Amino acid sequence: MAIFHSLLKQTSSFMLAGVFLLPATVFATEIAPFPNAKLDLELKQHVTSYPVISSSMKKVNGVVTADSEQWLDGSLDRKLYLLPNGKSSDEAYRFFTGQFEKLGVTPVFSCDRFSCGDSNFWANNIFDIARLYGLDKEQAYFLGQKDVAGKTVYYLTYTVKRGNKREYALVDIFTVGKTKANRNNQVFIPSLPDSVSALASSEAYKVLLTAFGKQSKPLLITVESASAGRVSQVDSLSRQLEQLQNLLQSKLQEDGISSNRFRIQSIVGDQGEGFIHWQVLQ
Repeated sequence: MAIFHSLLKQTSSFMLAGVFLLPATVFATEIAPFPNAKLDLELKQHVTSYPVISSSMKKVNGVVTADSEQWLDGSLDRKLYLLPNGKSSDEAYRFFTGQFEKLGVTPVFSCDRFSCGDSNFWANNIFDIARLYGLDKEQAYFLGQKDVAGKTVYYLTYTVKRGNKREYALVDIFTVGKTKANRNNQVFIPSLPDSVSALASSEAYKVLLTAFGKQSKPLLITVESASAGRVSQVDSLSRQLEQLQNLLQSKLQEDGISSNRFRIQSIVGDQGEGFIHWQVLQ
């Protein structure tokens, strides 16, 4: 299968939040539909917590996750095509990635067949489209990005062949808007805890634990460091954030919070102080 080379790099389906029509130039005039395919689904909406997956999937402690994932807010233009008889998902993959390439889209990550992991996970946990659940050996995924009018735009396609021989191609164009989580639920952290004991005794963790007791829906937890002034600081903070993310996951499970009740992401912030903040998922 012809696939753009991979450059690099807890999931749940994203939440739709009201209709937001995109400029026609973002999708309709740029990406041609697959010839003779049936448009099975079309969405033009503002979304929160859209999953941008840029690494392979793996299972850790029974939870399927990716090493590199972001949950962003913005505008989504989505089209799902049911391919005509005689046309394969492989052809559709090459058709759409070829268009991305002509548009100057920079490849971020791609996978195919078993390297993509479980098709069921992509269909139901990432895209929330059950009919995309197909054969693991007949799937492919591509993610690329491009700056359009000063905004980051992600171009994505996922193609798959189902057990009933139907073949589908999903095309998402996601324009990043607001990227920060809802700050109504946040706690200041003066320094990033580097041990379980330091985390457990922190005010931020105590408040977060209380939040789980007040509602039953899952939380998307963001651990945000203070800003960095140099490249070396970014590297150091990234390592500390990765360590804290692992500590936080282990401590929550130790305190009886099931792994299906939360997802964790971490970012190097742009403020003079760090935070742990969270938002409720559906």
